Amino acid sequence: MFKNVVFTMLFLPSVAFSFEPFLTDDSGTVEKGKNMIELYYFGILEKANPNGPIDVNLPGEEFIGSDRATVAPLNYTRGITENLEAGIGLSYYGLPTGNFSPFANYVLSAKYRFYGDPDNGLSFAVKPSFTLGHSSAQQEAGLGMALPGFGINTIGTYAQKNHAVFFNIAYQHQPYNTNYLVGGGSQNLRTDLYQISVAPLWKILPKFHIGVDLGIVSNIILGAQNDHNYFIMPALIYTPISALDIGVSYLRVSASYGDELRNGPFTSTLKAGITFRF
Repeated sequence: MFKNVVFTMLFLPSVAFSFEPFLTDDSGTVEKGKNMIELYYFGILEKANPNGPIDVNLPGEEFIGSDRATVAPLNYTRGITENLEAGIGLSYYGLPTGNFSPFANYVLSAKYRFYGDPDNGLSFAVKPSFTLGHSSAQQEAGLGMALPGFGINTIGTYAQKNHAVFFNIAYQHQPYNTNYLVGGGSQNLRTDLYQISVAPLWKILPKFHIGVDLGIVSNIILGAQNDHNYFIMPALIYTPISALDIGVSYLRVSASYGDELRNGPFTSTLKAGITFRF
């Protein structure tokens, strides 16, 4: 996700969990006529290169800057049909601050579940998204790109009573206005980004699930020594009632496979928040 460790992060209906706090999405959709709100916070704890830029490149949570950021992404999703949902998201930045709006990363998305078999637990979905453009001041501060972008994610899920596995193959086109800096830097950036990831999840207690998200993603900086980066993210989800999930995750990203498990160099991020269905 960040400085030469930069990255695009970017269930079946019977399983309660959705995208958060994972990076890998699930193929479940919100029930027809129902709603879901995801409100999360993430902060960058440590970066691989103290003197280098940071890049968080997940649709709806983009940040490219020279210092740490605190971000509160908010997503609202509505069930349109039994197999189709539509959503809108935005982010509020506590840091950085300046002469620009702290609200950024406006994303429109839809998810269509085109296959689901409750007997074998398999389901598949596709999720296109569209990111609105930002002001040139926001691009220079790293809060998003000054040109609109789009992406598509293909999603698979295998779900059983006490465990599930999610799998994503995603593409994102993220252009930027080359007349302005991006996050105060002048590197040439990739505008076509890819992610492959898998996330197994286990039920350990009636109200607790644990999981781990693993993936490989494009390095957004052209000319960097590594073309892609690796991430690992353990997560815990607590469901006190059926309509509410409380999640927390800890992400490490590195340029070399295994560095995120050792002492680095890696970049780390903490994410925590809630998902509410009504």
